[in-house]
Amino acid sequence: MLKELIRSMTPPLVWQLARRLWLNQPVQTPDSSVPEWEYIPEGWDYLDQHPEVKGWNVSEVLAVYQEKWPRFVEMVQGTTPLGISHESNLATKTDIVSHNIMITFGYAIALAAQGRQSLTFLDWGGGIGHYYLLSKALLPNITINYHCKDVPVLTNYGQELFPHAHFYADESCLEQTYDFVLVSGSLQFSQDWLGILNRLSQVTGNYLLVTNCPTLQQTPSFVFIQRPYKYGYNTEYLGWCLNRHELITCCQTAGLELVREFVNGHRPLIKNAPEQNEYRGFLFRKTVGSHP
Repeated sequence: MLKELIRSMTPPLVWQLARRLWLNQPVQTPDSSVPEWEYIPEGWDYLDQHPEVKGWNVSEVLAVYQEKWPRFVEMVQGTTPLGISHESNLATKTDIVSHNIMITFGYAIALAAQGRQSLTFLDWGGGIGHYYLLSKALLPNITINYHCKDVPVLTNYGQELFPHAHFYADESCLEQTYDFVLVSGSLQFSQDWLGILNRLSQVTGNYLLVTNCPTLQQTPSFVFIQRPYKYGYNTEYLGWCLNRHELITCCQTAGLELVREFVNGHRPLIKNAPEQNEYRGFLFRKTVGSHP
């Protein structure tokens, strides 16, 4: 049954072609003295002088996702632990950080689905639909009406994988409301993260989960860079470490209340950062009397 599922969602020969593309693609290797994670004091102005910062909308990212997709589909099935991350090498199902993130997601979407037969679900920064597959595995008796916003190179392929779902490369997904909104590992990569979070709060009809997010306790939000070449991603990108108080206040001002805070456990060392971060999650709920 699993092989049939993979075949049903996979265009013929695409994995062989993607593998060749990925393995033959020259990957830039920075000088070993350049750290993977680094504080960027000039913020987003850094982009003006650094063309190597290509972000996530690159074909190499899609090729890596395609390469790992069959393994991810296999690992999501059954009764084994969900200590997996689609961005890892998928060598284990028992990674604690990944397990924290997956179980946080499972708890949040189960709350949103309470008493429902169907659920509208917006996945902001959802790639090719990894969390759609997870939601169907965790809530097999709930009809998931899935909507995903991401960069074009990923949403185009996600729409091929899941033709009955809804993928957006623009912000037209914000023209309706959703029972459950997920922002996992993506809010920090929006230059105007406060504006985006406010708009996502407005389209939240019930629950909003912001998770897998580098969080600060004392320092105002600042910009960092990640250079993820060792994972096969031939790109660099900027992101925010987000001040916890700023994040929570933004959602509360938009009519949400904090239900539960989560510790994901990831603590990447950012060179020269004024404060080191810890990845956390925040589950919010629309307050009584508040309207999207």
